[in-house]
Amino acid sequence: MRELNSQKKGQIIPFMKDGSYFYKKGIEAYKNHQLDQGINYIERAIQMEPEEPVFLCQLAIILSEKGNFEEANKWLEKVLSEVDDSMAECYFFMANNLAHMGHFDMAITHLKKYIEMDPEGEFVEDAHSLMFILEEEDLELGEDFEYTLKPTPLDSIVDLLNKGNYDGAEKEARGYLLEKPKEWDVYAYLAESLMYQGELDQAKKILQDLLLKEEPNFLAQCLMTTLLFLEGNPDKEIWSKNLKNLRPMKDWHCYYLAKTLFFSGEYSIAYKWYQKLYRGSDFRKTPPYFHQMAIAAWKNGNRTKAKYLWEKTRSIDHENEEIASEYLKVLSAAKDGVIPEDGWFIYSAPSLVAKPIE
Repeated sequence: MRELNSQKKGQIIPFMKDGSYFYKKGIEAYKNHQLDQGINYIERAIQMEPEEPVFLCQLAIILSEKGNFEEANKWLEKVLSEVDDSMAECYFFMANNLAHMGHFDMAITHLKKYIEMDPEGEFVEDAHSLMFILEEEDLELGEDFEYTLKPTPLDSIVDLLNKGNYDGAEKEARGYLLEKPKEWDVYAYLAESLMYQGELDQAKKILQDLLLKEEPNFLAQCLMTTLLFLEGNPDKEIWSKNLKNLRPMKDWHCYYLAKTLFFSGEYSIAYKWYQKLYRGSDFRKTPPYFHQMAIAAWKNGNRTKAKYLWEKTRSIDHENEEIASEYLKVLSAAKDGVIPEDGWFIYSAPSLVAKPIE
């Protein structure tokens, strides 16, 4: 009897490796960025417990990390069709994969399904952000093509204004008017350059002349509103109210209206005009335009859109990519509820135009 007990005490009981064991090993490998090893472990876990939805979903997540979006979605579809059709998060993961593959309409459909099934779910906020981007963004190549077109002399003047180079804009405008003295919009650009150099009286005289013409200049109306705000003139609210009721037909007028409304503190309405232009295919969208829209988006609390727009700016303006990069850093570091400085509307590094966010 003692001999039998002695044999039992010395006996080694083998450790049973179930699906959870391999799943945990897979997660450990995944966290250590060993994706292939993680996939191998998770696949072994699935072989042992083929109907465990957590295992199937984790395999899909790792496959997505590797860029195997289509294969990942097959596993997620398997969960919904064969294992548990109530796992709403599968629709969210599938939407992300579809977006990466460029299937935006299908991605939006899946996001809506996820939100419908689990309105208080873990990924609801992310789902709304992704859906907003997919619905609002026009990712066609036409935008980039438009920017690659050679700018006209008028584009160059506006570009200098948007970058805060008012002295340079003034020189360009005066030179242009020597050759074409009846280009009324250029007088408006000249007034704008003078206005931001502190020459308010000169700027006001030019704008008044433009407004007294038989067909009052639209840009002059916008810029006069901005000038009144700079002066602190009590009439500024009347002019601003008049602008808010305007519905210009020309894209360029819409653009100047958006800029003016921003400067007068009407950030929400200004952002809506930027959105309108964003969806329009004829408007020439430049890096300063995307930057201004990013600032307007952030002013309205849409940090996700601002981030996207600065990433867009950086991708099309390699010469000045440090500007967007710096704003992306500032945006990432800023606490929730913090809004950008008005001065950052100028297309220049934030450290050069305003105090940094505290």
